[in-house]
Amino acid sequence: MNHEGMLKAALIGGVLLGILSVIPVINVGNCFCCAWVIGGGILASYLYVKSSPVGVTLGRGVALGLLAGAIGAIVDTLFTIPLQVLLSKMGMGAGEQIRQMMEQIPQLPPELKKALLSLIEGGRGVGIALILMGALFKLVLYSFVAMLGGTIGVAIFEKRDKQGRPPAEPPVYQPPPDLPPPPSDTTAGQPPIP
Repeated sequence: MNHEGMLKAALIGGVLLGILSVIPVINVGNCFCCAWVIGGGILASYLYVKSSPVGVTLGRGVALGLLAGAIGAIVDTLFTIPLQVLLSKMGMGAGEQIRQMMEQIPQLPPELKKALLSLIEGGRGVGIALILMGALFKLVLYSFVAMLGGTIGVAIFEKRDKQGRPPAEPPVYQPPPDLPPPPSDTTAGQPPIP
């Protein structure tokens, strides 16, 4: 088994899916059936199939997807933290957006409004708890969805058997030797029959 190649492929796929999942506007691709997460699993399996000297099984693709998804969730979280801090300094953080939405909803019960405002203004502890809950959610979701991508990638890109041999060519049809040869064209050179 090529564990080093497996880890390298999972790192590349995971880092790519994590970065694409956190960049504003580009991260909308995940709204389409977690496209970046599945793509990270497919990329990891492609890189591993390309570098593996032996055939890669679907189980190996599942493991690649699991690793790529976990790495992607960690990268996503690590990039989300400074991005949220930057956006909150610019007045575009999630807390500010929730506050603006609450001001636009007059029928919101005062108790709910008070609870949401205390959650937003709760300090660093609440923000860290929300980031950790989001990280745990991403870890589970990205791992499972990237496993699907890893499996799809192996199914698409692996054409060898377990020993690394390419697929056998289909046999060419050979007529049995005991059949008589086909009749020759005896009408060649003769005028057509009217």
